[in-house]
Amino acid sequence: MKADQRHATLKLISGYIIDNLRDPSFEVTPAFVMAEMQKLHGLDIGYHKAWHAIQLDSALIRGTPEENYELLSSYLYIMRSKNPRTYTNIKIEDNNRFLYMFYAYGSSIACWNHCRPVIVVDATFFKSKFRGVLMISVSKDANNQIFPLDFGIAESENNNSYEWYFSQLRNAIGSRENLIFLSDRHQAIAYDIAKVYPESHHGICIYHLEQNLKRRKVKSEVIKLFQSAARVYRRKEFDLYMSDIAKVDKKTYDYLMEEPPERWARSCIPRR
Repeated sequence: MKADQRHATLKLISGYIIDNLRDPSFEVTPAFVMAEMQKLHGLDIGYHKAWHAIQLDSALIRGTPEENYELLSSYLYIMRSKNPRTYTNIKIEDNNRFLYMFYAYGSSIACWNHCRPVIVVDATFFKSKFRGVLMISVSKDANNQIFPLDFGIAESENNNSYEWYFSQLRNAIGSRENLIFLSDRHQAIAYDIAKVYPESHHGICIYHLEQNLKRRKVKSEVIKLFQSAARVYRRKEFDLYMSDIAKVDKKTYDYLMEEPPERWARSCIPRR
């Protein structure tokens, strides 16, 4: 017979899992909490009760999302005071509602001129209460290692958010001769790079293109031809590989050529 889950209060459950939540390397999920309570006490608790226990402990350890957003200005002030030359900015709407945030550490700004003149831009979605997206730009240093330049937060990936983000990026690190941006095919990124950095060249990351091909169920043979076409240095070799793709899979060839090769093929990128 199942134990009466009314005895498994949120306070009881949270007391057993709080140490797990303090460990950043350990992912605490409702399924884990449910299994632990069954194993330790023979208690069958529901998914929602397990989820609420996690939220309760998370708020105790890290604060609520509302509290953390209220602390952003103070956090950025401390960041600037402890990291010389750090650039930060927050945009708030007229009703005092948070809209955007941007920061670039002083060390990243200082070292940018010693990196390759290439900036890769990407974003990922938040899964917290208020959603939104985390934007990031990285480059490559002299040791061929990924070098973070900045971070931004916005409500979504759109023209307004990316225009503000790239404007802050320009304020923080300026521009460079022969500057190249790389990203996925998001139209807002392309539009706002052209608007804020008109002197730069914008290319498409071939990793993202390759992932798109895989999602389209393109044959591995064609993907290998695409990889070769994208990476060769001579235009003649590029044309040969693309010709092979057209013979094997005309639909994929047409898909790839929707974007000018100057944006994704090494042999076609303008000599700058």
